[in-house]
Amino acid sequence: MSGAGSNTDRASDPVEHHCRLAINLCREVVPKSPEHELLVGFHFGSDPASSEHPGVVSIGLDPIDGGDLFECWWYQGNIDHKAVGNARISNCEDYSVVVIQVRDATPQNFRVRTFDAYQELLSTIQWSEYPHLAKIWNYFPGINDDDNDREKYRQFSMGRADAFEQFGIVDPTVPAGTAIGCVRESSLTIVALMSRQNFLSAENPRQVSAFEYPRQYGPKSPKFSRGGWVSTKTHDLLILSGTAAIIGHESVHPNNVSMQFSETLANLDHVCDAISGLGGNGKRLTLDDESVLRVYLRDAGDLDFVASELAKSIGGILSNVVFLNAHICRRELVIEIDGVRVLS
Repeated sequence: MSGAGSNTDRASDPVEHHCRLAINLCREVVPKSPEHELLVGFHFGSDPASSEHPGVVSIGLDPIDGGDLFECWWYQGNIDHKAVGNARISNCEDYSVVVIQVRDATPQNFRVRTFDAYQELLSTIQWSEYPHLAKIWNYFPGINDDDNDREKYRQFSMGRADAFEQFGIVDPTVPAGTAIGCVRESSLTIVALMSRQNFLSAENPRQVSAFEYPRQYGPKSPKFSRGGWVSTKTHDLLILSGTAAIIGHESVHPNNVSMQFSETLANLDHVCDAISGLGGNGKRLTLDDESVLRVYLRDAGDLDFVASELAKSIGGILSNVVFLNAHICRRELVIEIDGVRVLS
């Protein structure tokens, strides 16, 4: 269902000459060439040794249809890879990616574990030449463990908020975000994308901004924007946060994959509209077969239905879509989608 067989061929020449960034899925990471280098490769699969490239990060999620996949971010230009403490850093002219991976912790210790990891992340960013946080992906097991404010996701949200407050990151400036639970044992993995150029954030008028959620969702609200974009000299990068079937601040159609899928697509459509309004060029952005999407499914048995419906929505080609077995931040949610789109 991932369509990755065709991606192996595409990866042999991943970067168009007029655009410095290209993102695609492939079964293996090809060697760098004079035309491209790997900025970051998100590895999906159970074998972390499937690539030893310094830019590859295994996030602890597996493709539902098996095997290993890589979401590769190819850049036309020099890339510098280095490590500082727990941080693995990849820098190019336009972007920087910082990866923090630390041991998992129990729910009662997860606020502190998250705060410490974010403190190291934000300290690294503070002294970098890439001041604009665009997106942070967060992956960790047991996201729904424990109850009420003791739930691991709420503890994560508090730790992240504590760190943001310490570094003066206020709600209207928070980056796009994803927080997903790993089904198997894994690390707390945080991957941050920064840019030299401004990140213009967007909100969904159909939803309450996550950072304005009421108290019922935890002592401190989740700190992320719904999406946004970065504009460089050669391309624009559209960024979508993890998006699910939430209207206002409430989950809708509990545990109903068909209805939640429809509402998730509607929310993505509204976010694309909001991002379109940032550019001022009148061009409407839509999700299509050039969009690189991650579809997180709580029940692997929902794969065939969701893949079929998504193919109808984006034009019938799923070569840049990966379906991952994962847990969503709210127990009643069974599907979440995030993604990126490069526009030249």
